[in-house]
Amino acid sequence: MGASTTPLASAAALLLLLLAPLAAAADSMSIVSYGERSEEEARRMYAEWMAAHGRTYNAVGEEERRFEVFRDNLRYVDAHNAAADAGVHSFRLGLNRFADLTNDEYRATYLGVRSRPQRERRLGDRYLAGDNEDLPESVDWRAKGAVAEVKDQGSCGELPYRSPPFHFLLFFIPLLLLNQE
Repeated sequence: MGASTTPLASAAALLLLLLAPLAAAADSMSIVSYGERSEEEARRMYAEWMAAHGRTYNAVGEEERRFEVFRDNLRYVDAHNAAADAGVHSFRLGLNRFADLTNDEYRATYLGVRSRPQRERRLGDRYLAGDNEDLPESVDWRAKGAVAEVKDQGSCGELPYRSPPFHFLLFFIPLLLLNQE
């Protein structure tokens, strides 16, 4: 039995042969190279990143400190991507708007619930029972309609209105409420 090829298979093979050099060229055009970057290259990339993300720093020494954080993150990205090219990882990393933050700064700013500082509370006597007031032994607040049934509240810090489909609500709900008055 001789090997016969269909025109479609031949076209696919030809297309693959033509696209292979383009794929190799695209990899060499990546802004990420592996190995230690020079100080000059890292500073150039940092300046481009700052311009792209609108970053400016006013405090004395803050820009230099942020550059060092950026450079550490760049080293991490480069090392990860070199490992990805070697087949260790199935994904690649890049520089995003968080590239000048340490892991601790990122976690403190973007993960979990932000708690407000607790102010000192003053105890009042508004809800204290009077001396001659009879109080029940217990109260079933569910029967009085004051408590809803148990619901899944999601993860700590998970707010449904923070996800993109709900962003429009942050703008429109106040407008709707104003129009009803």
